[in-house]
Amino acid sequence: MASGLKLTMSVLAKTHNEAAVRVLLGALDASEPDVQISALRAILARRSASAERELLRRWHTLSKQWKTIIADSGGRLSSVIRDAILSSDEQLHRNGCEAVLAFRDYDMIPALITAAEDKSNPQANRSAETLLRLADALCGEIAAPRDYHNRRDPQFARAHVTGALEQSIERFEQHKRREIVEAFLMLAGHENPFLNHILQHPHDTAYVTLVHLLSHSPRPGVLRLILNSLESPRTSSAIYSILAHRDDVTFVRHMLAHFVDEVPRATKNNLKRIESFSWLRDDLKLLSELNSEEQRGAIQLTMASGMNRIRVFEVLDFILTHGETEARRAAAAALCEFRGVEANSAVVRALDDDDPTVRAIIVRQLRDRGIRGAMTTLFELVDSPDEVVREAARESLAEFTFERFLATLGTLDDAAMAETGQIVKRVDPNALNGLQDELKSPLRVRRMRAIQMAVAMTAVIECESSIISLLQDDDHIVRAAAAEALVQSPSVASRNALRDAILDRSQSVRDAAEHTLQVFAECTVLPPSVLGPLPLELPSTELTTETGDAIS
Repeated sequence: MASGLKLTMSVLAKTHNEAAVRVLLGALDASEPDVQISALRAILARRSASAERELLRRWHTLSKQWKTIIADSGGRLSSVIRDAILSSDEQLHRNGCEAVLAFRDYDMIPALITAAEDKSNPQANRSAETLLRLADALCGEIAAPRDYHNRRDPQFARAHVTGALEQSIERFEQHKRREIVEAFLMLAGHENPFLNHILQHPHDTAYVTLVHLLSHSPRPGVLRLILNSLESPRTSSAIYSILAHRDDVTFVRHMLAHFVDEVPRATKNNLKRIESFSWLRDDLKLLSELNSEEQRGAIQLTMASGMNRIRVFEVLDFILTHGETEARRAAAAALCEFRGVEANSAVVRALDDDDPTVRAIIVRQLRDRGIRGAMTTLFELVDSPDEVVREAARESLAEFTFERFLATLGTLDDAAMAETGQIVKRVDPNALNGLQDELKSPLRVRRMRAIQMAVAMTAVIECESSIISLLQDDDHIVRAAAAEALVQSPSVASRNALRDAILDRSQSVRDAAEHTLQVFAECTVLPPSVLGPLPLELPSTELTTETGDAIS
């Protein structure tokens, strides 16, 4: 039976006899669903105007499956839909509008404009609303990545309908349709000459309505138009005013999301002309209600704007205290552009942030701010449990490297050598490897210098095996220096090596070995005076800020 039904419907779809249309329309009401669907497909294949009108008349009763079949057929009932849009019949007009939206038939926008402009048409309001919804859909397609499975080019559709909207706005004095102006704003683009002409001419009949919509419309297309206008080198003063005064949450969130990434130079130049934002005038509570991306956008926006720098700092400080993690990181980084006691206080507070990355960003700013106790804090943070903080502290103490210590050794007195050696050991993660290399140098002077550095750095224990090996050095002065240095490493291996050194052929080596062993024997716990330089003890000054200038 299935094959018979298929053959019958194929004949009815292809025959030139118009009586077949009546048969197919009757089959739409058959009791068998298979017969109904087959009849529908046959009607769509015939492309009969009378049959399509009947389908549209039934549109509000059709199932979702039927509507999908009609949409997928490629025959979108365009001609009958146009007639329905221009019709005064309420149900037919309603069906036509619903079909337009279902098919996203942007070619119907001129017809909708005509119907919306007709004040005598009882369906004008629905036409205007449908126009807005259709423009919104097209705007969404333009903003989204191109869907190449859909052969329609949304940019082409946009170019086609924008002209019709412009012509309608020229007749604004007659129809006063706000929806037509709003649809135009969604689709025009910020470089549209017609739009910019109106913005430059406040006496234009559509100017007040257009600016009102720019100031209040929540539609994404309108919001994008406002923000994209900042990319233009000739932005209208009306746009600056709108950006400064719009404080509805929808717009604020959209605007801040727009500025998450780095602000282009042209946009920055325009933002510098905006000295305040209404949503930031009273308090900063709104900032705490934003998500991380929006808070980062607030930082970028305010930093690029012409706002008072004290107010910009207050925004940063608020986000640094109450913001989401990523936003606090951005605020901490932006804080480097501010100086003064308030900024320094914010930096000190941020050192207690829960996020190690925030603390690391702040750590890199400590030395440049002249904050009392900064060096002490940096030395402490070299041993932080968080790697990013340790790395930041080491970067801030970058001059304390083993290579630099080695190069300046001859210019340091004993106290400075001990102090610098302790810092280098803690700050430079490669210091011990460098010291080991020096202890194994073929040059006598470098080996002697390395022993001296090991003592200054209190690194004899870490380099014990290399220093013990130097007790067999060809040079007796090196052997004696090694025996003296091992006083910092009272291990079994050191004691055994020193006992062997007592038999050294050089008297100075024997004396050094005996002295070190005597110290070991006399002291269960070796005193600092015997062990040599101890780890650097910096003043336990609490990190505080000094009185500074106003924020700048």
